[in-house]
Formats: sequence, C-alpha cells, structure tokens
Amino acid sequence: MKKVFLLTLLIGSAFFVCAQITLSSGSQIIVASGSTLVVNDVVNTSGTITNSGTVSVKGDVTNNGGGLIHSTSTGTVTFTGSSAQEITGTTSIHFYGTMDVNNSNGVSLTNTTTGTDHEIHGALSFTSGKLTLNGFHLTVDGTADPSGVGATSYIVTNGAGELKRTVGANNILFPVGNSAYNPVIINNAGDSDTYGVIAVDSKPASFSGTEHIVNRSWNVTEGTPGGSNFTLTSQWNETEEATAFDRTNSCVGITADAGANVTWGAAGAASGGDPYTQNSTGYTSIGTFMVGDYYYGGIVMDLKVILAAAWNSTDMDKTLNTAGLIPLTDPYSVGVTVSSVPANAVDWVKVELRSSSNNATVTNTYAKFVDTDGQIIEEDGSNMKLTGAATGSYFVAVQHRNHFGVVSASTVDIASSPTVDFSGLQATAYQDGTISTNPAMKEVESGVFGLWDGDVNEDGSIKYNGSGADRVAVLTAVGSSTPGNVVSTTYSNNDANMDGDIKYNGASADRVVILSVVGSSTPGVVLSEHIPE
Repeated sequence: MKKVFLLTLLIGSAFFVCAQITLSSGSQIIVASGSTLVVNDVVNTSGTITNSGTVSVKGDVTNNGGGLIHSTSTGTVTFTGSSAQEITGTTSIHFYGTMDVNNSNGVSLTNTTTGTDHEIHGALSFTSGKLTLNGFHLTVDGTADPSGVGATSYIVTNGAGELKRTVGANNILFPVGNSAYNPVIINNAGDSDTYGVIAVDSKPASFSGTEHIVNRSWNVTEGTPGGSNFTLTSQWNETEEATAFDRTNSCVGITADAGANVTWGAAGAASGGDPYTQNSTGYTSIGTFMVGDYYYGGIVMDLKVILAAAWNSTDMDKTLNTAGLIPLTDPYSVGVTVSSVPANAVDWVKVELRSSSNNATVTNTYAKFVDTDGQIIEEDGSNMKLTGAATGSYFVAVQHRNHFGVVSASTVDIASSPTVDFSGLQATAYQDGTISTNPAMKEVESGVFGLWDGDVNEDGSIKYNGSGADRVAVLTAVGSSTPGNVVSTTYSNNDANMDGDIKYNGASADRVVILSVVGSSTPGVVLSEHIPE
C-alpha cells in the first residue's frame, strides 16, 4: 500500500523539523499560506512539497525523483544554513514561487558529477550570500530579474554551468560573476531565445594582448541558432582593468575562436563609476565577449588621398575593381586578407603612422582601400580605423604600389577622430628633395592634388630612359620584340594608368604616363621621390 505523508501547516504557525525529511513515492507536504516549515536536510525520491508559505532549509536538498516543488506553489523556499549548503541529486528541481538565498556561506549546485541542472519558474532573490553553479545549468524563467543581487550576492559561474534566461525585446539581467560580480544585460530585438551566460575571470585563452583590456570575459550561448539581433552590456570593476586600459574610449568585442580573432564594436566612454559598463549592438551570433579599448577597437580616421593615375577630372575610376582584378590579400605584404573588396574601392593603399620625433621611423602599418572620392576605407566601406596604436601624435604617410608616397608635414594627434586630407594640400612628401620644380604632389585638377604616378618598378624614382627606367619595365612586360603587344586584364604595377591593361604603344599606353610625368620635351629627366622609407 502506498504511503502518503500529508502535512498541513496553518496560517501563523511554525513547524520545526530538526532531522532529515525524506519524501518517498507519493508523499506530500503542504505548507499553508502564512505558515513556516523549518527543516534541516531534505531528501526526495518522488514526493512533492506544495508551498504557499515558507520553507526554511538549513541543510542540503537532495532530489532523486520528481520536481519536488509542486507547480501550484506560490510560497518561498529559503536557504538559511549557518554553513555552506548544496542542492544535489540526480533529478532536476523545479522551483515554483520564490527561491531565496539567505546564507552568507553560500548555496551551490553540487560539485559532484552525479548532479543535474535545475530550474526556477518563479522568482529568485538574494538576502545574503551567493549561488554557485559548478558544472550545472540554472534556468531562471520569466522577465522579472533576480532581486537583491550585487557585489556580495550573485550567481557564481565557476565552471561549465550557465545561467540561462529567455530574452526578447527587453533588458534581461544575468547577475553572474566568478571571483567578483560581473553581470551582463542582454536585449534581443530578434527572435526570442534562451541565452546562457558564464562569467570568466580572465581574457579569452587565445587572445594575445595583455594591455588595453578588462581581464574578464563572458561566454554566451543560445538555444536556437540564428535569428538574433541583440545588444549586450558588460559590467566590470576598476581592479579588473589591465595596464593602459582607457575606459573613456572602450568597446565590447566578440570572438568565436577564444580570442584569436575578435570583432570589436564602436568605442566610446564607459558608463558608471566603479563598477563600469559598456555595450555594443547588432549582434546576430553568439560567442565569447570581452572589453577592450581604442587600441583594439580602432580610432576612426578621416584620411583622404588621390591616386593621379586613376583621376578622371571628377573623381577616381574603379576600373580594376569593376574588372574583378583587385586581390583579396594586400599587395604590400602587410598580411591583410579580406572576404570581399568594397564596391567603391579603387585599389589597396598602405598607411603608416610614424614617430613624432622622426618621420622616417614607422611605428604602425595598415593595408586599407581608397575609394573613388579618395577616402581611405575599411572592408565594409566605413572610414579606416587605427588599431594597435597608442594615442599620441604621429606623422601620417600613405603609399601606393606604383605612385610616390606622401607624408604629412606635421604630426597628427590621433586621440580622437583625426583628419588628414592630402587631396587638398601640398603635404611635405620630399623631405630632402633636390629638384626644386618637384612639388610634393601632382596637381591633377585646379586645387586637387594626387600622388605622383608612374613609379611602376617601385624604386623611388620615375625614369623614362637609362638604368632602372620605368618605361623599360612596361616594355619588358608586353615583350620588347613587339612593343605593340597588350597584356590584358591584369593587376600589375606596370599598369601605370590603372586601366587593367599593360600597353606600350597606342591609346592609353602606360609608357605615355611615365613620359608625361618626367616631361615629354626632356624624357631623360628623372623625377625622384625622397619620402623617408
């Protein structure tokens, strides 16, 4: 015959049980509204507690069958032990009503391998202490955030256990941390989904940087891949900031490969005052999140330059791009490879930051694209970003594979949105030039200046005749025995006019470009570049 344990507590009464309560199959405890049941350990094999009052647990709870708390429960289960407590067993507990942590020594999901995940379908509150997940997940249903959380009361994600919550178009708090409180807030404008979060006491394992970051990261998962469009807000404490971290110009990054590659959001000033927060929007996929600053996220630079060879009297032609000739890997051995070439790109250019004390000393090198208007851009078409450079003043140089380079006449402070427009000024490109008639740049249109074109062999001079003549390089490319030959649809330095063909004679001949630069009346003249290399 099935044994049923039925216990009804009246309003206003208190029932104290100092020994362990064991609920066998079919057993039931009913705690009435206004009543309190005080117990030490609870062991369940398949019974239930219907709780409309308060169940105060001073020991451990072991659940090896059934959900333990009946789904009609509206009361509070509070953990009030004087030493650390555990929720353990092989079967998930489904908490209905409120689960409250009121133990300064903490409550944990078992640290053994025989435990399981648990769910809170009502409210989670903290009166005192932390709730540690170890290797098991805790799902908190509903839109109400856990209450009472803060620096000394939060969910400790010290292992593989995630805090899981359903996130829609509302701010949902994940009150997590490990050795310290480092919560995140997620707001998902996409398809509602269940997200899991683990706070980690370090940067991602494969991230090589040791400065300009917060030494914390957050692993985020989702229940159903795809359909996300979320904003994530991270919180950290001042003591977690690494050397040189600039919270006034900080940003959130996401990585899918433990930090080997990180995509950074827009940089800006952090909010708050120890703790601090920073957010980023538009995430459509999950991964590991971290916080860095401008050093990794990049400082946006408004940098313009004209390539004389591509100028058409209004802007620059993108003939090489239209023909699909621009390579996905930069031609300057910087090591940048993109997945696609921007639709409005004319070609790759090389941008250098140079020491403020010596404009020949290169400190940072970038391979970027220049568009038809002369704007130097990223792969996505936005203005270029300076990454890996400490704030300060630098000389700025731009070079192209078959043009002379240019360097700014004075230093540029890159602290915030620096601007250099080489197309509208005669910057000092020839630091020790000896040919007085050579201006720093070529005037391609009245008041519009571009880089000198025609240095097809990249030797720092434009020569029509003699040793190292650029004309000879073009001739060699098409075949010296038949100089009327054309090498078509090619990406080559010998394509002096950047039309995708190498031609020695006839219309649009590259030889003519070189001749026009050095002077058709004296084709032996050499135009020399003296930009510091």
